[in-house]
Amino acid sequence: MRSLAQRADKRPKGACYHTYMRVQIDRFEDNGWAVLLAYPDGRRGFDVPRELLPEEVSAGDVFEVRFEYDRDETLRMAEENKRLLDDLLGGPG
Repeated sequence: MRSLAQRADKRPKGACYHTYMRVQIDRFEDNGWAVLLAYPDGRRGFDVPRELLPEEVSAGDVFEVRFEYDRDETLRMAEENKRLLDDLLGGPG
């Protein structure tokens, strides 16, 4: 049995990598969100903006979703957050 999230690219810790999972559209909410459930077990779900999905999809359709870790952006944001906190608290910077 496959796990929900499959490692598609195994690299050393801290390097760029991505994972993927299969999801099924459960329903569309009136507020512009789509409810996706992990496929095939359906026990875990999350919402995404409807506009991210192709127009012609409907409830029951299955997708493969990819999550890619962006180490450079993560480090850039950590530095920016540290700078903002230092400015706010009057620390170094």
